[in-house]
Amino acid sequence: MKKPILLLALCSIILHADYKDVIRAYQAGHYAQAVKKAKHSYAEYANPKLHLLWAKAAQKLHQTNIAMSAYERVLILDPNNQEAKHGLQSIYTQTNRMALSSRLNQSNSRQSLHTEATLALGHDSNINANPGGNALDNFYGVIGSQGTTSTHFLRLHANVDYTYHFEERERWFSRASLDMYNQSNFSAHYYDLLRTQIEVGIGYNSDTYRLYLPLRYNNIHYLNKNLLNYYTFNPRLTYVLKENRFLDLTLLYTKRAYQDNNDSIGDARSLGFGVGVYFPLYSNTAHLEARYEKRQPSQDNPSRFTDAYFVHFNASIEHYFTDTMYAEFAYIYRYGKYSDDIGTTLLPDPTTRIDRFNQIAITLSYSFNKQYEIYIKDSYARNNSNFTPTKYSKNIIMFGVNFSY
Repeated sequence: MKKPILLLALCSIILHADYKDVIRAYQAGHYAQAVKKAKHSYAEYANPKLHLLWAKAAQKLHQTNIAMSAYERVLILDPNNQEAKHGLQSIYTQTNRMALSSRLNQSNSRQSLHTEATLALGHDSNINANPGGNALDNFYGVIGSQGTTSTHFLRLHANVDYTYHFEERERWFSRASLDMYNQSNFSAHYYDLLRTQIEVGIGYNSDTYRLYLPLRYNNIHYLNKNLLNYYTFNPRLTYVLKENRFLDLTLLYTKRAYQDNNDSIGDARSLGFGVGVYFPLYSNTAHLEARYEKRQPSQDNPSRFTDAYFVHFNASIEHYFTDTMYAEFAYIYRYGKYSDDIGTTLLPDPTTRIDRFNQIAITLSYSFNKQYEIYIKDSYARNNSNFTPTKYSKNIIMFGVNFSY
């Protein structure tokens, strides 16, 4: 009986290894033992110093992938850790991971500036989100309603992001960004879209979580007019669960205001919350997110379908075929229930409107140097609604080039 008891005791010691054991093993040059002990130091997984030692020990053993993963965890927990930045940049360069290398902030200062731009050419099979056929004619009892409109388009998306880490409060940081999105349609300019977003926020990094409090302003130009403004407050808390697993908790407050007085009856405000998780899945990275949102009208006499609630579910998975080529599969589901019925004056119907939106997208991307990436993306979306005017399906395929610096 003594041997099983002794074995159980030894296992208990291994499973409850701590950061001090990792330090002693590393300083003694026992790098394999340091990696093993770091892996079992569950109580210290929120400590960036543990992951830094883990990375350095793995690098000594030429375990590149393990070291890279550990360095990345350090930067999630401590984004301003210069030793981790240098170590990770070295690995990215050695292994020709150009896309990842271009996204890594190499600056040794407390300030960082990141720019990114994407130019894409594509085709939308149903730019006006129309149910097609004679569906609208039959619904409204008219003749000659517009059917589906397909078009080629040119899309430009650009972002400039500035982050500053406070010297006096080293765990605090501020962030400001400008994001612009423009889609110009070759044969349907009425549906050209321009969105401008400005964001400012402040954040805090601890050993166990990251808190970020952003304020956003969006202006949307659509349907040949300055359509509406969005104001958003979106706090986010990212919490470390364990190795390569992170939990996101979010709150959302949004206020939309139409610019045309004739449209202002559609003004509304939304309040919501969400939860997401990132985790490894075999050799892939997976992300799941669920969100609830309640929308209420801002006006006393609102337009139809302004009062509603929505349940969102997003799932995505990334797979790297090589260091420069990867694929992403993404799925979006949104359930919307409205307070208004689907009837018209001519055809009353007390049935409450319900939408079920589904979208599947597949992206294949290839990085051919440090700043440039090319990709092809195909997405199919379908809104199954019992309200005929909002029932549609569409397919979008596009080819693009992404530049980041």
